[in-house]
Amino acid sequence: MGEAAVPNRHGRAALIAAIGFNLVPVVGVLFWGWSAFALIFLYWLENVVIGGRTLLSMAISGIVGGANFVGVLFFCAFFTLHYGLFCFAHGSFVVGMFAGEALGSNMLDLPGAARALFALQPGLSWGLASIVLWQALQLTLFVVRGEAAGTNPLALMAAPYPRIVILHLAIIFGGFLLMLMDEPLAGLVVLALVKTGFDVAEATGRAPSFNLARGALRQS
Repeated sequence: MGEAAVPNRHGRAALIAAIGFNLVPVVGVLFWGWSAFALIFLYWLENVVIGGRTLLSMAISGIVGGANFVGVLFFCAFFTLHYGLFCFAHGSFVVGMFAGEALGSNMLDLPGAARALFALQPGLSWGLASIVLWQALQLTLFVVRGEAAGTNPLALMAAPYPRIVILHLAIIFGGFLLMLMDEPLAGLVVLALVKTGFDVAEATGRAPSFNLARGALRQS
């Protein structure tokens, strides 16, 4: 199957959406007083949302592509377990290293940490909503562009890892620097803009995760 055509209007809409949704964390830092931990934890939550989007993409791709249902179900379950453990370990590390004593939650209680943080940081729910909307848009475009029928679910299963590993290594090391520098406002804004750059790359087809799945589409 040849590469699916991507209408320019879809590409422009995705680019505008990537920038618009990522302005929410910048607003949070500038006007709502988000801390470095709030920003880092929000970007960890994005991992979870990306996992949900990937799981749905795998299921949709398997169904519309005529793949074996049992096989698709197995790989979806395997992805949930593997990716879930990855996210749990990463989230526990983030809470353990950056939360301090303010949340009153241990590093293994990620739901408790999330509840406490959302209660302490005004507007953080808007940041999570912007992430969910962005991933929902990506899933919608994946179907509208006709990519779901021609993309291998196995490629989709592997696609999130390059992006989140590279991005969140940068965020973790950046977080250490921000903590050492007592969370300067400019540093938090730069961290949010780095994240914006990754999403713009995905919207324009230059992100590793996008190219991996697209490569499977071209070879199918």
